[in-house]
Amino acid sequence: MSEDSKQDSDNGFPIRDKKVEHQMRMRFGWDDLIEELIQEGQERGAFENLKGAGKPLDLKKNQYAADWDLAHSLMKENDILPPWIEKRNRIVAGLELFRADLGRQWSIFEEAYALARGDGQRMALALQWAGKCRRWDVKLGTINKKIDEFNLSRPSDNLELFHLKLDDELRRIGARRDLADAE
Repeated sequence: MSEDSKQDSDNGFPIRDKKVEHQMRMRFGWDDLIEELIQEGQERGAFENLKGAGKPLDLKKNQYAADWDLAHSLMKENDILPPWIEKRNRIVAGLELFRADLGRQWSIFEEAYALARGDGQRMALALQWAGKCRRWDVKLGTINKKIDEFNLSRPSDNLELFHLKLDDELRRIGARRDLADAE
């Protein structure tokens, strides 16, 4: 009588062979299955005499980008960035310029407002500041469109850029949208 044809004396069904047991464990018992498979492989000697055994791993190559490996190495050797990285760098540089201009303008207007003589000068400065804020809102709309375009073309989630809001940017530098509230 073969191993597969043995009957379980209690219920008359064939005793499960190793293949069926393995399939059941693959379906329901993931907890220790991987560890046991590795252990079985070690016992059989499956990990002996592997190519490169005892040598450090070469972590410079991206094992998961085989089809892009040549292109990436050529770009790296020639100091060329992928287009999506160049686009991200341009957006980030534009944000830095925007933020620098915002901070500089706030300093100028805040000081001028503090030194203004009379309500007429203060009102004129407040109107000029409000006009600048409207222009910055439009500029942020343009920047946010570029951010959307970049986010759609980027290959990795951890490189996402987020939309900017003028009120948040003003808060970052301690400024307000209404210059009269700065007193």
